[in-house]
Amino acid sequence: MPFQDAAAERRKQLAAQLLRGEEVMVTQQGAIRSADEHDGNEVAITVPEGKLAARSLYWYERDPELLQGEVEAMQHFFPQFRRDRLPDGRMSWLGSLASGVPGSHRLWHLQVVYDHDHPHNDSYGGSINVYPIEPDLASIEAELGEPIPHTLRHQGSGELSICTVEAGAFRSNRNHSSTAASSLAWAAKWIAAFELWMLGELSSRDFAGHRI
Repeated sequence: MPFQDAAAERRKQLAAQLLRGEEVMVTQQGAIRSADEHDGNEVAITVPEGKLAARSLYWYERDPELLQGEVEAMQHFFPQFRRDRLPDGRMSWLGSLASGVPGSHRLWHLQVVYDHDHPHNDSYGGSINVYPIEPDLASIEAELGEPIPHTLRHQGSGELSICTVEAGAFRSNRNHSSTAASSLAWAAKWIAAFELWMLGELSSRDFAGHRI
């Protein structure tokens, strides 16, 4: 099978050439030629030496140092949370918190979700959102018949997240960004306020205000 052997050899040569990032010629039909294969009569454009762009959609692949900082902070402050990924590739943490407020017995199951373009402070809570899985805030809101203070309703899903921090307070520069651990700390403060509100120790006005 000399023809098949020649085709296999050509594929190997082409693969090696691409992996080396060498300069190549591309014909009008899209075939790849090395410079010494091009006879000069065939119209072809030169692709200079270099590699294909490989910027990942996911911040944790683009910036492994930032990822390591997030992991270390979570392992130190909230080791009961485990890392997870949503179907669309967003990184998250899953775990539970309890407020410790006397008279409150809720266990809050939370999911901390990073935006694809973490870190940024373009919105309230910045690029990290804290979603209560249980209790279901939407159901509680419906029972109360009034909005729950300091929550965000997300377009599309309609889910409520805890509004952990004002947009300007979320640190988002490359060298010092807010972490999931700091967002969870703000969420714990919100949970304590929520429980005190439900127990009648905080008025709706106080809870909705900007003093907490």
